[in-house]
Amino acid sequence: MSTPYAALKVLHVAQTAQGGVASYLEEIMPLQAAIYGPDSVRAVLPAEHAAAYPGLLPRWLLTFPAAAGRLLSTWRMTATALRAIREWRPDVVHLHSTFAGLAMRPLLQFFGARPVIVYCAHGWSFDRRAGRLQLWMFERVERALSRLCDSIVCVSHKDFERGSSAGIPQDKMMVVLNGIADRTGAGLQPMSEAWPHTGLKVLFVGRLDTQKGVDVLLGAMRQLGARASAIVVGSAIVGDAKAHTAPANVKVLGWLPRDQIERLYASADVLVMPSRWEGLPIVALEAMRAGLPVIATRVGGIPEVVEDGVTGKLIDADAPAQLVAVLSTLDPDTLHAMGTRARERFLKTFQIPRVVNELDTLYRELKPQ
Repeated sequence: MSTPYAALKVLHVAQTAQGGVASYLEEIMPLQAAIYGPDSVRAVLPAEHAAAYPGLLPRWLLTFPAAAGRLLSTWRMTATALRAIREWRPDVVHLHSTFAGLAMRPLLQFFGARPVIVYCAHGWSFDRRAGRLQLWMFERVERALSRLCDSIVCVSHKDFERGSSAGIPQDKMMVVLNGIADRTGAGLQPMSEAWPHTGLKVLFVGRLDTQKGVDVLLGAMRQLGARASAIVVGSAIVGDAKAHTAPANVKVLGWLPRDQIERLYASADVLVMPSRWEGLPIVALEAMRAGLPVIATRVGGIPEVVEDGVTGKLIDADAPAQLVAVLSTLDPDTLHAMGTRARERFLKTFQIPRVVNELDTLYRELKPQ
């Protein structure tokens, strides 16, 4: 890892910190602390999500009370972040996802000697499923706010392309592909007994929201019947998980500790990601780290991770019949070969030291020593 010219203080801010953002912060913050010093990193995030960060020191986490509505939660995040900036005086404020970027970028302009502002959407707001007018408004807002930060981190080349097509200046954006640490140990005990039935062992990890397409998986599992069984790890953040009724060959477990999820990766046959939109999903990297092939939709940055027919299979969004067809034709030899190549690709391209090095370089370029 590169050695910086001088220590930096980095404040991460997230309005919600479950799923991919949680994994991202837990991956990069310890390595940033190793570069800049043990008291050089902080993260503003909801108190209810802090338990998801066993790898982070409690003093690094500046939490705010959970709120039922998005507006109140964003206000509490903003108040906590502004207080931290006034008292702790970070060199870099790194904003994660739409609401942190929306609330914080305008307010940070009122600081006399403001910190460097880095924004990461983790997938653009205008790339999701919404009405044409709403998407048009999202594009205009992101384009206007792009002038109020020093740099925008795109987690995939697709995000860079979509940002450019929305009118965000290319010289304002930088691609830093997601990555994770290679923590999978040889002594990891699988959880094969966790699957509800025999047949192909399918794993889904993520939010039970429209974006992630869990309804597509459940529809496919109904058609597959005894040929496959699935475990679903996660819960709804936007929407109602109860709207999706799981068939008998699917077990829904809710959020689990990271070590238990890694045990499920070690015992599954395949990870399924039927997402409707994505940035560059960390869940796919976690599966590939475990040598697990990935079946996913060809949306967002997923094709930059999953090589069709090599490390997994790509299908169309909202296509349960395609998912059934793929799952029905996977044999043990194909799964093993794809899983082996998936782990090789992870080791070559998606390890976390590269991510932290590239962010370190960006921070130092934006704040010359």
